[in-house]
Amino acid sequence: TLPGTRIGESWELCCHPNGMSVVANGSLAGKTLAELLIEYPYELMGGNFRPNDRFPLLIKAIDANDNLSVQVHPDDDYAYRGEKEAGKTEAWYVLDAKDEAKIIYGLKKGVSKEDFLEAIQSNRLMESLRVVPVKKGDMIYVPAGLVHALLEGIVVYEVQQNSDTTYRVYDYGRVDKDGQARELHLDKALDVIQFGDQENIDFSNQEIVCPYFKMKYVRIQKHWSDHTNNDLVVYLLVAGSGELIFQDGKEFLTRGETVLLPASLGEMEVKGNLEILRITSFPTKPLSAASLKLSLLA
Repeated sequence: TLPGTRIGESWELCCHPNGMSVVANGSLAGKTLAELLIEYPYELMGGNFRPNDRFPLLIKAIDANDNLSVQVHPDDDYAYRGEKEAGKTEAWYVLDAKDEAKIIYGLKKGVSKEDFLEAIQSNRLMESLRVVPVKKGDMIYVPAGLVHALLEGIVVYEVQQNSDTTYRVYDYGRVDKDGQARELHLDKALDVIQFGDQENIDFSNQEIVCPYFKMKYVRIQKHWSDHTNNDLVVYLLVAGSGELIFQDGKEFLTRGETVLLPASLGEMEVKGNLEILRITSFPTKPLSAASLKLSLLA
């Protein structure tokens, strides 16, 4: 049940001042994720968790019925200094896309900081941006510093660092019902944009591994065994339905659900025909921009 008729995004798993997940069922129903971190820190997060660590992930479902603003995110170093929270590296899995759907993904070759600023000032920014096609099933890495935007007709799961910091660069001149344009953050954006070499345009990967999380697409037919390995695991249900069976019980899984599996769960198996994104995270440590290296595994 949605709270209105125009819903652009759903925070599926969050432990942030701007949004908090609540347990849906079982003996802990009604507890917030923040409460679980206090009461069951190691059972939930595993042996790598340290006192005062933040929950590492923020996971969303985004429905872009219109072109979303052109934006960029800071890395950890910049965000901790200026925003007092983590930077934002993220990845998208395309759940659905209209024919000939496109996204903005970085800058055209050779665009410098001076070129970019001049393009903004002369209202020609779109001429500096790479607009590339995407399709259902694509997996897209969006590191901090990469200019990007979802364009209309795309639905994605977004897996990101636990941060709500976004620097808006361009919003197509749109205004609200009161004639007011949304705030832009050009000075900060120019500080963090990745000029020079851009990310490769290859969205065919089945797994993305970055310094903050691992996202893997898994297609299950009849039976699949898994193990938390003493780490927090998240399932995002892309399609189909089935059962998750573990030592103390079982849960029914169906499309659209987000399932948090505590590190202490151990061995489990999934029965049914379904498609999932399996998400794990890495300990949160401030990293420099030079440390943000992506490993794409075919």
